[in-house]
Amino acid sequence: MKLWKIFIRISDKSESEKVLELFDAKSYFGGYLKIKRSYFNELIKTIKMTKKYSTGRAIERVLSPNNEDWTFNPWILIIVKDTEKGNPFWFFIKREKDLSGILVAIGPKPFAEYNINNSEAKREIKRLINYLVTYLNKFQCLVILPNFLP
Repeated sequence: MKLWKIFIRISDKSESEKVLELFDAKSYFGGYLKIKRSYFNELIKTIKMTKKYSTGRAIERVLSPNNEDWTFNPWILIIVKDTEKGNPFWFFIKREKDLSGILVAIGPKPFAEYNINNSEAKREIKRLINYLVTYLNKFQCLVILPNFLP
C-alpha cells in the first residue's frame, strides 16, 4: 500500500510538527473516488450547525507516495471519530477547480487494512463520507486545511 505523508503543524506554544501517514485510495477503487461539489456545501452547513464539528489550519506539507511535494494544492483532511464505537477515520481530499473533490488517501492504518480486504470498501467509504453530513450526532469531526491559505 502506497503512503501519502501529511505534515501537520498546529500553531501552539510548542510549534511541533506531526506526520500522518495515509494510504493511497487508488488501490481501493482502481482509481480515485470523486466527491461532488454539493457534498462540500452540505459539509459547510453541518460544521456551522453542530459543535461536534470544527475546522482549523494545520497542513504544513504534503508528500505523495513518490516523494513528490504536493503541498500547494487545495487539500482537506477530515479526521472523524465515531462516537458510538470510538473508531477513527481519516479522509484526505484534494479539491478540484470545479469545486468537486477527489478522495486521495484514507487512514489510519487499521481502517485502511480493514478496507483493503473488504470487497465492499468503495460502497462503505462512500456511505461513511455521506453519513458525516447526515448523522451529525454520531461523529466528532475535525476538518483541517492547509496553513498557506489566507
